[in-house]
Amino acid sequence: MNRILISLLVFSLINANLLSQNFNKDQEIFLEGEYFLMLEDYLDALPYYLSLYKIYPENYNIAYRIGLCYLGITGQKHLSIDYLEEAAKNSQASYREGSLRQETAPCAAWYYLGNAYRINYQFLKAKEAYMKYLETLMDDDTDNIRFIEHQINVCDNARKIMEDPVSFEKENIGENFNDGNKNFNPLISPDGNHFAYMSSLKFYDAVFLASREKNRWTTPVNITPELRSDGDQYISCLADNGNTLYLSKDNNEESNIYISRYDGIRWSPAEALTDIINTAYWESHAFVTEDGSMMVFSSDRPGGMGGLDLYISYKNDKGEWGHPVNLGPEINTPFNEDRAFLTDRGTKLFFCSQGHYNMGGFDLFKSERLQGNNWSKPENLGYPLNTPDDDVFFMPVDNGNSGYTSLHREGEGFGKEDIYHIKFK
Repeated sequence: MNRILISLLVFSLINANLLSQNFNKDQEIFLEGEYFLMLEDYLDALPYYLSLYKIYPENYNIAYRIGLCYLGITGQKHLSIDYLEEAAKNSQASYREGSLRQETAPCAAWYYLGNAYRINYQFLKAKEAYMKYLETLMDDDTDNIRFIEHQINVCDNARKIMEDPVSFEKENIGENFNDGNKNFNPLISPDGNHFAYMSSLKFYDAVFLASREKNRWTTPVNITPELRSDGDQYISCLADNGNTLYLSKDNNEESNIYISRYDGIRWSPAEALTDIINTAYWESHAFVTEDGSMMVFSSDRPGGMGGLDLYISYKNDKGEWGHPVNLGPEINTPFNEDRAFLTDRGTKLFFCSQGHYNMGGFDLFKSERLQGNNWSKPENLGYPLNTPDDDVFFMPVDNGNSGYTSLHREGEGFGKEDIYHIKFK
């Protein structure tokens, strides 16, 4: 009898040790996924979580993370719904990050489920999910409460905006610029002879540039090495007839605006603008008018309306940028405004915003200068240019009658996201 008990005890200890070893390996897999998720590299994070979900199908924290990954991958966002539904139904306020032992999801699963429903045009379900999330917020969490209440209103806006679609012609600019990658941030120089854009390569986001020769575009060239960029700089303006490039550098904690110049042979390493423009806060997406006299950019510096605001700076007689001026409450909201462009001698403003009369995420808007720093009420550019997902970039040409944007449309194009020319009717 004693031998049997001893054998059972030894077997139990060996089995427990093996289980512990297996769990430790699984925790390492979990942390690998966490690393990529932290970097918002959803495509690389996803396989780690999917492999764990096969082993732990009732771990709703893993389901939550799979949902987040699908929600961040172009063309696969619809796949997030099933996972986020399971996560939301098994969420709780008591939650610990960073551990595979955490088996329930955070209450934020309701918020992301609302986003998933909204992006996939399920507006009534989105409202219900947002209201569930609203119930989990503390009374003094006023910023989040205001934001979620706005998301609920957005669902109603979306249905109304879709009832009156805008008409425009859409033309894919072709395989010279579009390939199997995500191609985005299209910019054209004021003279129309130089075209810059970004492409998500395997290990970094690259800056490409093409020129028009004999009425044809040259093969785009990757100028990222000349800029001395690690793939973390994002273009926003191709000025001075294609000889000056404005960029933003994002290091996840702050962002500053940079400039690079072409000397006829190569591009200079990107250099930060002065502290008149850049601060210890977030500055990004600078755009300069054709005559070089005005710059509009985004910043979350103190004194704004909330989140990212749009600011304008004027160049003085010495060729220096003056102190930026907030574009005011007609343009800026408690939420984020970004990626602004000025056209028609600085009298027309195009930008994206999470606020205003919006149909979900960021929408594209336009406004006209009235007098001084006063602007007209922003007008939503309409569906289907705007969708319930994030629509963030429209580079206007011809005084805003047409422009360039990047789009993902299922069953169209060459890859994950293509560059299109848009002409309003």
